[in-house]
Amino acid sequence: PLSPAPTSLPPQPATTGTLARYIRSKMYSAIHDRPKKTNYLAVGVAAGCCVLLAGLYFSSGSSNELALAPARTGSVQCRNVRAHAGMDRRTALGGLFGVAALSGARAASAYRAPDLIDDRPAREKGFDIIYEARDLSLDQDTRDGFTQTRKGLAATKARVSSAEKKLSEAGSYVDKKYWTEGRNVLRRLVGTLRFDLATLADTKSGAAKKEAIKANKEFFASLESLDLAMYKKNPEAGKKAFGKTMAAYKDAVKLY
Repeated sequence: PLSPAPTSLPPQPATTGTLARYIRSKMYSAIHDRPKKTNYLAVGVAAGCCVLLAGLYFSSGSSNELALAPARTGSVQCRNVRAHAGMDRRTALGGLFGVAALSGARAASAYRAPDLIDDRPAREKGFDIIYEARDLSLDQDTRDGFTQTRKGLAATKARVSSAEKKLSEAGSYVDKKYWTEGRNVLRRLVGTLRFDLATLADTKSGAAKKEAIKANKEFFASLESLDLAMYKKNPEAGKKAFGKTMAAYKDAVKLY
Protein backbone atom coordinates (compact mmCIF):
# COMPACT_ATOMS: atom_id res chain seq x y z
CA PRO A 1 0.00 0.00 0.00
CA LEU A 2 0.96 3.54 -0.63
CA SER A 3 2.49 5.37 2.28
CA PRO A 4 0.67 8.52 3.49
CA ALA A 5 1.87 11.92 2.35
CA PRO A 6 4.46 13.35 4.69
CA THR A 7 3.21 16.09 6.93
CA SER A 8 6.56 17.93 6.92
CA LEU A 9 9.45 18.26 4.52
CA PRO A 10 12.39 16.04 5.19
CA PRO A 11 15.44 17.74 6.60
CA GLN A 12 17.56 19.37 3.89
CA PRO A 13 21.19 18.43 3.57
CA ALA A 14 23.86 20.76 4.77
CA THR A 15 24.86 21.59 1.19
CA THR A 16 21.57 23.41 0.60
CA GLY A 17 22.40 26.08 3.20
CA THR A 18 25.85 26.55 1.75
CA LEU A 19 24.39 27.02 -1.73
CA ALA A 20 21.91 29.61 -0.45
CA ARG A 21 24.65 31.61 1.22
CA TYR A 22 26.69 31.50 -1.97
CA ILE A 23 23.72 32.78 -4.03
CA ARG A 24 23.06 35.59 -1.55
CA SER A 25 26.70 36.66 -1.60
CA LYS A 26 26.70 36.79 -5.42
CA MET A 27 23.51 38.85 -5.46
CA TYR A 28 24.98 41.27 -2.92
CA SER A 29 28.13 41.62 -4.99
CA ALA A 30 26.10 42.20 -8.15
CA ILE A 31 24.11 44.97 -6.47
CA HIS A 32 26.78 46.77 -4.45
CA ASP A 33 29.89 46.22 -6.58
CA ARG A 34 28.59 47.89 -9.73
CA PRO A 35 30.98 50.21 -11.58
CA LYS A 36 31.17 53.71 -10.26
CA LYS A 37 30.60 55.12 -13.70
CA THR A 38 26.82 54.67 -13.21
CA ASN A 39 26.99 56.75 -10.01
CA TYR A 40 29.03 59.46 -11.76
CA LEU A 41 26.55 59.50 -14.63
CA ALA A 42 23.63 59.90 -12.26
CA VAL A 43 25.36 62.74 -10.42
CA GLY A 44 26.10 64.47 -13.70
CA VAL A 45 22.52 64.17 -14.91
CA ALA A 46 21.22 65.51 -11.60
CA ALA A 47 23.58 68.48 -11.69
CA GLY A 48 22.56 69.29 -15.26
CA CYS A 49 18.90 69.20 -14.31
CA CYS A 50 19.55 71.56 -11.39
CA VAL A 51 21.35 74.04 -13.62
CA LEU A 52 18.56 73.86 -16.19
CA LEU A 53 15.85 74.43 -13.60
CA ALA A 54 17.76 77.37 -12.09
CA GLY A 55 18.11 78.99 -15.51
CA LEU A 56 14.41 78.56 -16.25
CA TYR A 57 13.52 80.02 -12.87
CA PHE A 58 15.59 83.16 -13.26
CA SER A 59 14.59 83.68 -16.85
CA SER A 60 10.91 83.31 -15.99
CA GLY A 61 11.31 85.71 -13.06
CA SER A 62 12.93 88.32 -15.27
CA SER A 63 10.26 87.96 -17.99
CA ASN A 64 7.45 88.21 -15.42
CA GLU A 65 8.97 91.37 -13.98
CA LEU A 66 9.35 92.83 -17.45
CA ALA A 67 5.72 91.99 -18.24
CA LEU A 68 4.39 93.44 -15.02
CA ALA A 69 6.51 96.57 -15.14
CA PRO A 70 4.14 98.64 -17.35
CA ALA A 71 1.13 97.67 -15.25
CA ARG A 72 2.92 98.61 -12.04
CA THR A 73 4.09 101.90 -13.40
CA GLY A 74 0.62 102.75 -14.69
CA SER A 75 -1.19 101.95 -11.45
CA VAL A 76 1.38 103.05 -8.93
CA GLN A 77 2.56 106.14 -10.84
CA CYS A 78 5.29 107.58 -8.63
CA ARG A 79 6.58 104.17 -7.54
CA ASN A 80 7.78 103.18 -10.99
CA VAL A 81 11.35 104.12 -10.03
CA ARG A 82 11.43 101.49 -7.29
CA ALA A 83 9.85 98.88 -9.57
CA HIS A 84 12.37 99.47 -12.32
CA ALA A 85 15.22 99.48 -9.78
CA GLY A 86 14.20 96.09 -8.42
CA MET A 87 13.74 94.73 -11.94
CA ASP A 88 17.09 95.89 -13.33
CA ARG A 89 19.31 95.16 -10.33
CA ARG A 90 20.62 91.88 -11.68
CA THR A 91 21.04 93.41 -15.14
CA ALA A 92 23.01 96.35 -13.77
CA LEU A 93 25.29 94.12 -11.72
CA GLY A 94 25.86 91.84 -14.69
CA GLY A 95 26.77 94.80 -16.86
CA LEU A 96 29.11 96.18 -14.20
CA PHE A 97 30.99 92.88 -13.89
CA GLY A 98 31.16 92.60 -17.68
CA VAL A 99 32.67 96.07 -18.04
CA ALA A 100 35.20 95.33 -15.28
CA ALA A 101 36.26 92.08 -16.94
CA LEU A 102 36.55 93.77 -20.34
CA SER A 103 38.68 96.61 -18.97
CA GLY A 104 40.94 94.13 -17.18
CA ALA A 105 41.42 92.15 -20.38
CA ARG A 106 42.28 95.32 -22.30
CA ALA A 107 44.80 96.38 -19.66
CA ALA A 108 46.42 92.93 -19.72
CA SER A 109 46.68 92.90 -23.48
CA ALA A 110 48.01 96.46 -23.74
CA TYR A 111 51.38 96.73 -25.48
CA ARG A 112 54.34 97.66 -23.34
CA ALA A 113 57.74 98.46 -24.69
CA PRO A 114 60.48 96.14 -23.37
CA ASP A 115 63.05 97.51 -20.96
CA LEU A 116 66.52 97.46 -22.49
CA ILE A 117 69.42 97.20 -20.04
CA ASP A 118 72.97 97.68 -21.19
CA ASP A 119 75.10 95.02 -19.45
CA ARG A 120 78.28 95.67 -21.40
CA PRO A 121 80.03 97.57 -18.56
CA ALA A 122 79.24 94.73 -16.14
CA ARG A 123 80.55 92.13 -18.58
CA GLU A 124 83.74 94.10 -19.05
CA LYS A 125 84.31 93.96 -15.29
CA GLY A 126 84.07 90.16 -15.23
CA PHE A 127 80.37 89.42 -14.92
CA ASP A 128 80.67 86.29 -17.09
CA ILE A 129 83.64 84.78 -15.27
CA ILE A 130 81.40 82.50 -13.22
CA TYR A 131 79.91 81.07 -16.42
CA GLU A 132 83.33 80.67 -18.03
CA ALA A 133 84.47 78.69 -15.01
CA ARG A 134 81.75 76.11 -15.72
CA ASP A 135 82.24 75.96 -19.48
CA LEU A 136 84.03 72.68 -20.21
CA SER A 137 84.73 73.71 -23.80
CA LEU A 138 87.31 76.28 -22.58
CA ASP A 139 90.87 75.52 -21.54
CA GLN A 140 91.79 75.37 -17.87
CA ASP A 141 93.61 78.72 -17.79
CA THR A 142 90.54 80.50 -19.14
CA ARG A 143 88.25 78.71 -16.70
CA ASP A 144 90.52 79.65 -13.79
CA GLY A 145 90.72 83.29 -14.91
CA PHE A 146 94.45 83.26 -15.62
CA THR A 147 94.03 84.17 -19.28
CA GLN A 148 91.81 87.14 -18.48
CA THR A 149 94.23 88.35 -15.82
CA ARG A 150 97.19 88.19 -18.19
CA LYS A 151 95.33 90.34 -20.70
CA GLY A 152 94.59 93.09 -18.17
CA LEU A 153 98.15 94.38 -17.65
CA ALA A 154 96.92 97.66 -16.16
CA ALA A 155 95.15 95.80 -13.33
CA THR A 156 98.21 93.57 -12.88
CA LYS A 157 100.52 96.55 -12.45
CA ALA A 158 98.07 98.13 -10.01
CA ARG A 159 98.10 95.00 -7.85
CA VAL A 160 101.90 94.88 -7.89
CA SER A 161 102.07 98.51 -6.80
CA SER A 162 99.57 97.96 -3.98
CA ALA A 163 101.70 95.10 -2.64
CA GLU A 164 104.12 97.64 -1.13
CA LYS A 165 101.50 98.59 1.45
CA LYS A 166 101.08 94.97 2.54
CA LEU A 167 104.84 94.47 2.80
CA SER A 168 105.08 97.55 5.04
CA GLU A 169 102.30 96.13 7.20
CA ALA A 170 104.26 92.88 7.61
CA GLY A 171 107.35 94.92 8.61
CA SER A 172 105.36 96.74 11.30
CA TYR A 173 104.37 93.39 12.79
CA VAL A 174 108.07 92.53 13.04
CA ASP A 175 108.60 95.61 15.21
CA LYS A 176 105.60 94.69 17.36
CA LYS A 177 106.63 91.02 17.51
CA TYR A 178 103.25 89.98 16.15
CA TRP A 179 104.73 86.98 14.38
CA THR A 180 101.55 85.16 13.43
CA GLU A 181 99.86 88.25 12.02
CA GLY A 182 102.93 89.17 9.98
CA ARG A 183 103.28 85.70 8.47
CA ASN A 184 99.57 85.66 7.59
CA VAL A 185 99.98 88.95 5.70
CA LEU A 186 102.80 87.43 3.66
CA ARG A 187 100.79 84.30 2.87
CA ARG A 188 97.79 86.28 1.67
CA LEU A 189 100.07 88.37 -0.53
CA VAL A 190 102.67 86.07 -2.00
CA GLY A 191 100.45 83.88 -4.23
CA THR A 192 98.92 86.71 -6.24
CA LEU A 193 102.15 88.70 -6.27
CA ARG A 194 104.13 85.77 -7.65
CA PHE A 195 101.59 85.31 -10.45
CA ASP A 196 101.50 89.04 -11.29
CA LEU A 197 105.29 89.40 -11.46
CA ALA A 198 105.52 86.31 -13.68
CA THR A 199 102.84 87.79 -15.96
CA LEU A 200 104.75 91.05 -16.29
CA ALA A 201 107.99 89.19 -16.98
CA ASP A 202 106.29 87.26 -19.81
CA THR A 203 105.54 90.53 -21.58
CA LYS A 204 109.27 91.04 -22.16
CA SER A 205 111.60 89.12 -24.44
CA GLY A 206 115.28 88.34 -24.75
CA ALA A 207 117.72 89.78 -22.21
CA ALA A 208 115.02 92.01 -20.64
CA LYS A 209 112.93 88.96 -19.81
CA LYS A 210 115.90 87.16 -18.22
CA GLU A 211 116.69 90.22 -16.12
CA ALA A 212 113.05 90.46 -14.96
CA ILE A 213 112.94 86.77 -14.01
CA LYS A 214 116.21 87.14 -12.06
CA ALA A 215 114.86 90.16 -10.17
CA ASN A 216 111.69 88.29 -9.31
CA LYS A 217 113.67 85.34 -7.92
CA GLU A 218 115.81 87.60 -5.75
CA PHE A 219 112.73 89.31 -4.36
CA PHE A 220 110.98 86.08 -3.41
CA ALA A 221 114.19 84.69 -1.87
CA SER A 222 114.39 87.72 0.43
CA LEU A 223 110.69 87.39 1.17
CA GLU A 224 111.18 83.78 2.27
CA SER A 225 114.05 84.90 4.50
CA LEU A 226 111.70 87.38 6.17
CA ASP A 227 109.12 84.66 6.72
CA LEU A 228 111.78 82.38 8.23
CA ALA A 229 112.91 85.10 10.62
CA MET A 230 109.34 85.63 11.75
CA TYR A 231 108.91 81.90 12.18
CA LYS A 232 111.95 81.84 14.46
CA LYS A 233 110.66 84.96 16.27
CA ASN A 234 113.98 86.75 15.77
CA PRO A 235 113.48 90.54 15.74
CA GLU A 236 117.01 91.40 14.56
CA ALA A 237 116.95 88.92 11.67
CA GLY A 238 113.42 89.99 10.84
CA LYS A 239 114.33 93.68 10.53
CA LYS A 240 117.36 92.88 8.39
CA ALA A 241 115.30 90.57 6.12
CA PHE A 242 112.56 93.15 5.83
CA GLY A 243 115.06 95.78 4.59
CA LYS A 244 116.39 93.41 1.94
CA THR A 245 112.85 92.45 0.91
CA MET A 246 111.78 96.04 0.33
CA ALA A 247 114.93 96.79 -1.68
CA ALA A 248 114.45 93.71 -3.87
CA TYR A 249 110.79 94.58 -4.37
CA LYS A 250 111.64 98.08 -5.61
CA ASP A 251 114.31 96.69 -7.95
CA ALA A 252 111.82 94.28 -9.48
CA VAL A 253 109.07 96.87 -9.89
CA LYS A 254 111.44 99.27 -11.70
CA LEU A 255 111.68 96.87 -14.60
CA TYR A 256 107.93 97.11 -15.36
